[in-house]
Amino acid sequence: MQLPAGRTEPSAGQAAGRPKILQPANNTVITLEDKSLEILCEAQSKWATLHSIYWLVNNTFVEDAYPDGRVTEQRGEAVEQMLRFRPLQLEDFHNKFTCVVQDPSGRAVKHFNLKQELDGIRLIEKEDRRE
Repeated sequence: MQLPAGRTEPSAGQAAGRPKILQPANNTVITLEDKSLEILCEAQSKWATLHSIYWLVNNTFVEDAYPDGRVTEQRGEAVEQMLRFRPLQLEDFHNKFTCVVQDPSGRAVKHFNLKQELDGIRLIEKEDRRE
């Protein structure tokens, strides 16, 4: 990510704190509606306009992993990105889903797998690291 010309650090209103993923949390249970599933990745960034947030599937961009469009991303209002499964299928339980947020101060990454349970789908966090 490139800073505006001449800018080497956050302005007074932009603290230099690294980005942080707030949701989803480990062991989150999501109920299915009509076999569709939505997972919100919500993050925190001190850089109001210089951040990006996205999902990966097995270290691949969503549109490349699901070229048929069955699983898509949708940009939220703040620092958030929705992952949508329409419909959720058995093969999705074998994939690793990764939420990534990055800004000039760094990057945060959370990896999840889906686990089917009686009350819905449980997100199992595999690794949480900051770079």
